[in-house]
Amino acid sequence: MAKAQQKRAIATREKILDAIEEMLEDQEFEAISIADLARRAGVAVGSVYSHFKDKDALLPALLDRQVKRGEARLKEIREQGTMDGVPVVSDGHLPSLRDTIEKAIVGAFKQITENLGVRRALLTYRRLNPDLDLPEANRMRDDAFAALVGQLEHYRDEIRHEDITEAAKMVVYFVNILFLDRVVYVKSPFETHMRPSDEELIENYTNMVFHYLTGQ
Repeated sequence: MAKAQQKRAIATREKILDAIEEMLEDQEFEAISIADLARRAGVAVGSVYSHFKDKDALLPALLDRQVKRGEARLKEIREQGTMDGVPVVSDGHLPSLRDTIEKAIVGAFKQITENLGVRRALLTYRRLNPDLDLPEANRMRDDAFAALVGQLEHYRDEIRHEDITEAAKMVVYFVNILFLDRVVYVKSPFETHMRPSDEELIENYTNMVFHYLTGQ
C-alpha cells in the first residue's frame, strides 16, 4: 500500500473511532447502527466495513485507545512529574496527603467523565467476554498501582496501616466505585435531587480515603 493511501486509511479509521466515541456520549452501543456511524464519521458504509468486520469489532479498537491514553498519562507522571499538565510536586515540596488524595480522585473523575460512553461500552464488552486476555491493560493497571504505592510510601509516617500495598488496594477500590453509576447508566437511576453533585462526591470521598489511611 502506498504511503499516501496508507495515511488516508489510518485517517479514515480514526474518524470512525472518533465518531463512535462521540455517539456513545448519549447513546447505548447497542442502539448505534453502522449506517448512523458512517453518517456521523462522514464516510461510506463500505468504508466502515473495510476497517471493522462488524460493529462489535469496534470495541477492541476502542479498548486499545483507552489503554494508550492511560499509558500516556502514566508516562507523563513518570517522565515530567505532572498529572494532566499539573505538577505532582509543587515548588519542590511534597503536597499534603489529603491534597494528593484529592488530586488522584479529581484525575480519576476527569478520565471517567471525558470518556463515559466508551467506558460504558467497554464494561459491557468485558462482561460479555470474561475470559478476554488483556495483557497491555493488565500491565497498565499494575504500573498505575505501583505508582500509587510509591506515592503513599512518601506518607508512611502519616498512614496508620503497616502494609502500604494493602492500603493502596482499598484506595483503588474506593476510587473505582466512586462514579460507578455514571459509567453504568446513560441516565442515572437516582433523581437529580437525590444524587450528590460531583464536587460533593470528590470532597467526601477525599475525606473518606484520608480517614481510612490516617484515622483522622
